[in-house]
Amino acid sequence: MRLPALAMLLVLLAAPGAVVWAQPAAPGSRCGVENAVVSAFAVVQSRALPYFIEVELTLQNKTTGPIRIDPRRFVLLPDQGNAVAAADREQVIAALRSPAPTYVNVFGVIWSGSVAVGVGVGPVDLQARTVDARILRPVELAPGVSIKGSVYFHPAAWPAQFALVLDGLTVGSGTVLPPLEVRNCQMPIRPLDTPAAIGPPPTMLRTIPVRARAETGPVTVSVSSAELGRFATALDVTVENAADTEAELFVAIGQARLVDAAGKSYAVVMLRSDLPDRVAPRSQVRGRMVF
Repeated sequence: MRLPALAMLLVLLAAPGAVVWAQPAAPGSRCGVENAVVSAFAVVQSRALPYFIEVELTLQNKTTGPIRIDPRRFVLLPDQGNAVAAADREQVIAALRSPAPTYVNVFGVIWSGSVAVGVGVGPVDLQARTVDARILRPVELAPGVSIKGSVYFHPAAWPAQFALVLDGLTVGSGTVLPPLEVRNCQMPIRPLDTPAAIGPPPTMLRTIPVRARAETGPVTVSVSSAELGRFATALDVTVENAADTEAELFVAIGQARLVDAAGKSYAVVMLRSDLPDRVAPRSQVRGRMVF
């Protein structure tokens, strides 16, 4: 079941040389290192573009004592240029929640801030809350235990290849291990444009409780609050599907607009949304829409 909406035209950039491949059509590039103390295997993801390089790490403690890991001390060494320190959680989340220029990659995915719309595949998983859950935090690994999480880097330019230095590893009561270097990590996609600049998140001025509700067939959309800021208006939205079939929100989310009580439609652009593209039968979803 599709919600009524205007057809959306997605124009893909097809200019020659727009994307340089480090590895043909790979979902991620793998690299790793292992010694008698710890093993580290990395998958270089493309899902954090256009701001960050996302390195998904799997770390395992191979010793008989605990190992303390602090991802904030990890460093990316590009094949050209200066070393890049790991971005902290606040920087990553703020960047994904702030407006960004539209970005189109070779997969046919249009990115804008923290939301991405893939041609025929629905919203892509770049929601701030989901990214927050992926971030690797400082942790103490017990013997034989492994952990998986992502570390983010914001370089001045996209490298074709880089090394990842795992510094700050300590064992036992605080013995510092020599830095562990994961070499020959490659970018699965290397866009021609430089990484998008990270600006401050929109400053919200006030939050207003809202009791708005609309129905179309078995689907009900309600808004519980609005955050009004200098650069954006954010709405907390709940979509309920009372039908026995799945409701598709993909096109409806892309065509959402603001209309006042008098029926005037405002020429504003939806910057992002973390609503899923589908609602299961007899269920509801919650999320935010930012204009």
